[in-house]
Amino acid sequence: MDRFEYFSSCVYRDEQPDWVAHTQQVVQKYYNAVASNNAVDQTAHMANEPELKFLVDYLVLASDTILRDQGYDMDKYELYVSGLWGQDVKCNGSTNVHVHKNSQICGWFFLETPEGGAYPVYHEPRMNKQMIELDFVHSSTLTNASSSVHFDNVKPGTILMANSWIQHQLHQSNSQAQTKSVHFIVSHKDR
Repeated sequence: MDRFEYFSSCVYRDEQPDWVAHTQQVVQKYYNAVASNNAVDQTAHMANEPELKFLVDYLVLASDTILRDQGYDMDKYELYVSGLWGQDVKCNGSTNVHVHKNSQICGWFFLETPEGGAYPVYHEPRMNKQMIELDFVHSSTLTNASSSVHFDNVKPGTILMANSWIQHQLHQSNSQAQTKSVHFIVSHKDR
């Protein structure tokens, strides 16, 4: 029998460990401004921070490349980082499953990733599949029946990017040390 795969959902990964120390130093003042006893602290928007321009430029260029490779006519659009926040996830903290409307690409840049800390999970995006889901064999190998993918191997410097319509979250942290990341969204406007 022939097999055809359509409507794939891609997650892109890059490693930039050399950017961690500088980014962490810049983002720390934003973390300090919102420090609380909450399980998750999220900073103010940081895309206009001059010292993070290198990261903003990278995210725009990488997003443009991703969307062009996916077949979008990016000559018609200008991309910009519409959301860039530090996220500090403490023990028992997590984020809810969510998507980012009015944007195209979203993801994380990880700064601190302790053993047992929070990590990203991407969920099955096909709503109709979820409505008629069968029980599936749980395995460490992903199959077409899998309902989520757990990136429990992120490390400082890991950048994950995906289309903003893919449901994602940070899985609950079981570490006394904090997981710190920069969560971002990239949006578009007509040229």
